[in-house]
Amino acid sequence: MGVLPSHRFICCLLASLVLAACAGQASKEDNITKTSPAEVANVLPAGVTELSLTEFYQFPVGPLGLKPTAKLLGLNNKRVRLSGYMIKEEEPTIGLFMLAPLPVSLAEKEDGPADDLPAATVFVHVPPADKDKVVSYRPGLWQLTGTLKLGNQEEANGRMSYTRLILD
Repeated sequence: MGVLPSHRFICCLLASLVLAACAGQASKEDNITKTSPAEVANVLPAGVTELSLTEFYQFPVGPLGLKPTAKLLGLNNKRVRLSGYMIKEEEPTIGLFMLAPLPVSLAEKEDGPADDLPAATVFVHVPPADKDKVVSYRPGLWQLTGTLKLGNQEEANGRMSYTRLILD
């Protein structure tokens, strides 16, 4: 009796392998190349440069503090693609959210401006058509494309920003 389940398992396994082999054979014969969703997401649109949040500032940090990298400065007012995590805020701001290189939750009511935002936080401005909407928090890694803007600016949430991404 204990032998039957293992036979069923082996039969199912063999059937799966045969089906997989047939599927692989057909795509080789047809010269079809399958592209995964991850590979599609990694294709950059024309005129867009990939910029990592870790490429914002020079390391190690010097005695005068953070210094922007040449790459960051060179991409000011240019279209870039950034990957990062949406910062979870207690009170989101209309038309604006923040992106960080790691998952972060803010407790604005308790901590106020004494929070632990990473230096490479980007303030993301939604397109004009959505400027009156609040972007709900969504966990996970985001890939965003837009125009990079640099320079000190007070944001609608009362914070000062140095890097902003204006979404397409």
